[in-house]
Amino acid sequence: MTKKIILFLSYKIGLFVTSFLILHNCSAKDPNSDGSWMVSLLGLISPAVESQTTVEEPGLKPASLYSVDSVSPSVVMENSSFTIEGKNLENVTAKQMFGEGIIKLLKFTEVTNTKITVYVTFCSDKPFQIVPSGSQSGNQQISIPCLGTFRYMPRSLSFLLGMSITPVAPNFSENSLKVLKSLGEVEFVSESNFPEGIYLDKNSGEIKGIPTETTGNEYRFYPIRAELKSNPTLKIQSQVKMIVLTEEEKVNRTCRAFVETSTCRGPSPYRCSNSNICYTNQFACEMDLECGFTE
Repeated sequence: MTKKIILFLSYKIGLFVTSFLILHNCSAKDPNSDGSWMVSLLGLISPAVESQTTVEEPGLKPASLYSVDSVSPSVVMENSSFTIEGKNLENVTAKQMFGEGIIKLLKFTEVTNTKITVYVTFCSDKPFQIVPSGSQSGNQQISIPCLGTFRYMPRSLSFLLGMSITPVAPNFSENSLKVLKSLGEVEFVSESNFPEGIYLDKNSGEIKGIPTETTGNEYRFYPIRAELKSNPTLKIQSQVKMIVLTEEEKVNRTCRAFVETSTCRGPSPYRCSNSNICYTNQFACEMDLECGFTE
């Protein structure tokens, strides 16, 4: 074993001396070599330097690698999810697929290599546009309509028995009604019967009429939806909260300021006939279940 090591070292030393003499001789003949023989010699015995390569960070792949095959359902709604199916989707960002201006309205809740689940927080004023592939050449976007919400009033509706109602129209977020109408004919439907004499206009969604019965001096909820006649599963929903009162019920609910009495003293001057509680201001009185018309 020792002999083998000695022979190996002798071989290395001999190779080094031979290379040194050859390079030195060549440099003597070439006055412009300017020390290059030493560089060459170091090149013979220096370890090879690996070529530099760009290392991709984990999770980052060229956008051109992904593709979208399908989106389901074809119409999406606020506060709901839809799925995107395709190939190489696990490294795609919402910004790559939808653009920077839209990503604040939705988020990816589940991502695999073949499917992305997207949750819609709010609808845009235009349909969502999906870039179906990272390749920009001949890349026609996929348009997905988004149905927003609607409501009637920020506060409850209060009607007087026997008095004609000023029509109450629905208010839609962004262009959700326009998007729904672009898909077909729309009608408004109440899921429970309004008080007698009040009706829902199926074409406009307006609440109209002359009430002929009360709600028993209490507020009641009435769910309403706007849906496609040809496909009622495509719908957006809302509800109204209303009360229908007689003249006497209205008077008993009215909040008034009282002078100091045995029941309402000092800083609690407001009350209504329906309640024995005293309130420091009119707003607090009107928010009581027994008083006011702003529940």
